Amino acid sequence: MKKILLIISALALTLSLGAQTKDAVLKNVEKAKATVENPKKASNPAAWMKLAETYVSAYNYPQSGLWIGAQAMEAKLVLKGQQVLSTETRNCSGIDFTVEVYEDKEVYFNPDGLLEVINVTKPIMDQPLECAYEALMKAYEVDVKKSKKEDIAEQLTKLRDMYINEAMGAYTLGDIKTANSYFEASLKVLDNPVVEKIDSMIVYYTAVTFNMLGDKENAAKYFEKCKEINYHQEGDVFSSLAEIYKAQGDLDKAKATLNEGFAAYPTSQGILVSLINIYLESNDDPNKVLELIRTAQANEPNNASLHYAEGNVYKNLKDLDNAIKCYYKSFEIDPTYVFGIYTVGSTYYDRAIEIQEEINALDVNDYETYDKLIAEFEKALLDAIDPFEKAFAATNDKEFQLAIADGLKQIYFRFRDKDPKYQEGFEKYNSFLEVNEE
Repeated sequence: MKKILLIISALALTLSLGAQTKDAVLKNVEKAKATVENPKKASNPAAWMKLAETYVSAYNYPQSGLWIGAQAMEAKLVLKGQQVLSTETRNCSGIDFTVEVYEDKEVYFNPDGLLEVINVTKPIMDQPLECAYEALMKAYEVDVKKSKKEDIAEQLTKLRDMYINEAMGAYTLGDIKTANSYFEASLKVLDNPVVEKIDSMIVYYTAVTFNMLGDKENAAKYFEKCKEINYHQEGDVFSSLAEIYKAQGDLDKAKATLNEGFAAYPTSQGILVSLINIYLESNDDPNKVLELIRTAQANEPNNASLHYAEGNVYKNLKDLDNAIKCYYKSFEIDPTYVFGIYTVGSTYYDRAIEIQEEINALDVNDYETYDKLIAEFEKALLDAIDPFEKAFAATNDKEFQLAIADGLKQIYFRFRDKDPKYQEGFEKYNSFLEVNEE
């Protein structure tokens, strides 16, 4: 299941209602509704805008004064006088939240002590955001001269933020269905004659959450919309669409989608892997993918990532010799492209692990095959040393160095009794790991 990475700034809910009580907020809603029900005032866009404001006040009432990102002490000051019914720890999306439960809401603090989710459990009215949206669109409808269009658009934009805040909160809590409904509902708040904008990122997240829910038809609809508005998420839209089409049995459409994506994102690993798989499943020649890569290489001969991509194709086809040649080529073209030389090492290392699994599955009496595989196993490990060493020297990324050092430590440990240089290598990387690992 694909995890959504929401790159949206925290939405501050600095919407204090002062000393208003719940009854006062609801009374204001009824008063504003009565105003627009008056035939003499129903044609006044200001009356509908006022109604929308009262609905927003009703939405905000349970979370009045709170904002996402508030420190725990700040939130407690805002909620002073409201009783905490219980405090507990809940794990949501892999994060342990401290949850304070109130009569009408739950507030979730992340491990850093910052408010991340406000879950209103007892709203003071049903669907206040939807009611506010409808009131604002009615304001636009009765605004014959369109003199209030800019003001209405401003209110709709703020309303959109509230929808997204709800979607983000629901997603964090693992409620994908609710998150999806808010994501989808938020789109119409901007994509209308008033605001005239399309929120491309939310179109994408609407597609992703539909896909997570197993609603392939609607997921495809919104992924296609992403293509239409050129929001591709570095090729992910094409890969996701192709998977849907493949699941529906339409291999030709899936293949066409991946080829379209590959033309736009020739270094996308997701698209490459999907293309290879679909060519193999449909008994097509995977060399077609290599032809596309070579065309891209001709256009950008100094693009190291294209040679890396070619190596990935060969690796997925189990042609390790050609894969390694391509990875070396990527590093030769650009010595700062450390992934190329690192992947040479990891390819040898992964092969050693595969051989080890073959050894473990052997008949205990098959000594001849055992000796043969042991020799291949040790050679693969030794072949990994030089590229790993070069990768370690070529990067300053501490996490990357730790991963490389861990592999080198294990290899050198294997051969420590065969040559003093291997013992020295083991001690070097073991020491590095001890100093730098937390």
